Amino acid sequence: MRQAVMTAPGTIEIREVAVLTKVKDNEILPKIKRIGICGSDIHVNHGKHPFTKYPIVQGHEYSGEVVKTG
Repeated sequence: MRQAVMTAPGTIEIREVAVLTKVKDNEILPKIKRIGICGSDIHVNHGKHPFTKYPIVQGHEYSGEVVKTG
């Protein structure tokens, strides 16, 4: 699957990563349908978020379908 990684302010690399197939007892495996951005993501993109260390994978606002449960 593709993963967008912000390696520095304003720099995003698209990487291929393995799809997870195993889940622990207290986890789910979602199939992501949509991902959004929020105000914090914009600050991270501009290098102005005080708690961000690069590289970082953004996209904590998402929706999808649960395909597996632990």
